[in-house]
Amino acid sequence: MHKNKNDRVIIAGAGPVGLTAAYALIRQGIPVLVLESYTDLPTEPRASTFHPPTMKVLETLDVAQELHAMGIEVAKWQYRDLKDGLVAEFDLDSLADITRYPYRLHCEQHKYAQMLLRKAEKSDLCEIRKGRTVLSAKDGDDGVTIVADGPNGQESETGRHLIGCDGGRSAVRQAMGVSFEGQTFEERFLVLTTPFDYAPYGFGGTCYIADPVRWYSMFKVPADGPPGRWRVVSPVTPETSEAEAFDDGQCQARIQAVLAHPEGGDFPILHKNIYQVHQRIAGSFASGNIFLAGDAAHINNPLGGMGLNFGIHDAINLSEKIGAVCRGDATEDIFKLYDRQRRTVAEEYLLAQTAQNKRDLEERDPEMRARRQMEWRDTAANPKKAREFLLRTAMFKSVERAESIQ
Repeated sequence: MHKNKNDRVIIAGAGPVGLTAAYALIRQGIPVLVLESYTDLPTEPRASTFHPPTMKVLETLDVAQELHAMGIEVAKWQYRDLKDGLVAEFDLDSLADITRYPYRLHCEQHKYAQMLLRKAEKSDLCEIRKGRTVLSAKDGDDGVTIVADGPNGQESETGRHLIGCDGGRSAVRQAMGVSFEGQTFEERFLVLTTPFDYAPYGFGGTCYIADPVRWYSMFKVPADGPPGRWRVVSPVTPETSEAEAFDDGQCQARIQAVLAHPEGGDFPILHKNIYQVHQRIAGSFASGNIFLAGDAAHINNPLGGMGLNFGIHDAINLSEKIGAVCRGDATEDIFKLYDRQRRTVAEEYLLAQTAQNKRDLEERDPEMRARRQMEWRDTAANPKKAREFLLRTAMFKSVERAESIQ
């Protein structure tokens, strides 16, 4: 292990974003200390979509091929109406002229995180301590001092920089004293996981299903291997208790509303999960020697599968800038550029697009719903419009926008 604690980077959180930052840094010869509150990385259903630009970015870490081997390609995705069925289908294969990854790769985020963890643990430049929760941080001219709660009480550690990848309730963000403005939705999102295969019944690997009473989002994940599993996401009203939401009869009613079981029976439901949904962004992603990335910097609803991708882009962007400063190729003013680039695209693309996706699916005005669905049909039928639409929803535009900011 690297002996000099003054030049290491401390990372709060060993989720996919924290481990992306850690692995990107140690590949540049920069020592890291990763502190993770869990003793084992969570494996419950979370993000699972990797967009084409993210796959390209992961080539810089030499992990894109290994990740691809664990996932499934989803080139076609659909907008549907709960009552009327398919409205429009989009095919990412139309972007094959600009990317080696003309599809969404579906792979559960815990598999990606575990892959990076295995690689990081092999490096003498990386120390990972589990069961540690960062409580506070203090910035100074010579670096950062953090206090973490561990199995033997509180621990104090120092480093040159600190990256907060510690989620929506980030203690690092609180230590920075920056705002986290936005909203928390009244409804929660319920995720039901089933091994039933919807593909033979006309459903694409990703589907967004509009309905004024209860919309749905559906997507296929690889799970433990073919044929994979499907996640069915729908909103739960504020007055519905968790016990009611998890009731077997209620869950069957929800899932049968999308497609009645072809054989007249019940769908097997392997897992149920419910969570609160937010749209928020930190007032700053960088302050002195302390930075934010991923959910600590921005949280959003999952419609569009963008949150994980933006977090990975944060981590790569920031690690490159830390590396440049450590090598003497840039001054610390470059960290202001990190804030400008990543906050701008989080506001203009991540929060804006995911909020629009939710509004589209839950639109209650019949005239507005009909107009929006006509727009989807028109866009899908027009190659030029479809291409522009895919460049935005598949995150090419956000990457282009970030690179344009200096």
